[in-house]
Amino acid sequence: MINLRTLTLSVSVTLGAIIALPGMAIADVQNIILVHGGNVDGSTWRGVYDRLTAEGLKVTVTQLPMTSVEDDVAAVQRSLDVQDGPVLLVGHSYGGVVVTEAGIDPDVKGLVYVTAFQPDIGESGGDLLASAASDFTADKLTVTDDGFLLVNDDAFLSLAGNGLSEEDALFLARSQAWANAGNLAHKVTSAAWQDKPSWMTVATEDLLISPELQRRMAERAGSTIIEIKNGHMLPMTSPDEVAEVIAQAAKTVN
Repeated sequence: MINLRTLTLSVSVTLGAIIALPGMAIADVQNIILVHGGNVDGSTWRGVYDRLTAEGLKVTVTQLPMTSVEDDVAAVQRSLDVQDGPVLLVGHSYGGVVVTEAGIDPDVKGLVYVTAFQPDIGESGGDLLASAASDFTADKLTVTDDGFLLVNDDAFLSLAGNGLSEEDALFLARSQAWANAGNLAHKVTSAAWQDKPSWMTVATEDLLISPELQRRMAERAGSTIIEIKNGHMLPMTSPDEVAEVIAQAAKTVN
């Protein structure tokens, strides 16, 4: 019997196995909005973007200012406002906080969390991190006097960069965008996954957001869970697998 809630994938398993599962209605969702994680930018989605557009999907990559969660939600809303139909909203890492709130827009028909925070109302990314064992602690950050942060190079390479080449990981570390430290403390005021279908790709080797936490959040939300054997930067390390999950979610949104 097929379990619709949890589908485990690895590099040796064909992702096409999630096509046409019984009981899933087909919807014509052609618009995909991709939301990047904290301290990086939309270029981390390039591999996924290329694969989705090759399938004929219209893909928008929203650039977050990261000056506040409210500003980031507003940036996603601008992208939503210019779409020409229903949307699948996708968030990586911190981007999960943003899509959880922005996803209440009626044009959003489903959400995909890519090794991302999936908070409930009243929770913050920081709360979720504190709820599970992780090496991602305050001493791994550089915080400015005006309250913006970067992840230290060595911590970025070891925690976020596993699965990337050393060159790519170092480039990401050295090209980080400053993010408001308050973003991790922001308490979510709405949770779109409560009444919309959602998916979570769990990175089984994630050292930043623990796989245990990812599973727990997804199970609580009733999300379809897909496990991919790689580290935190799944959009870059596993673009084929991530793009396939997104494409199939767009076809199976109820």
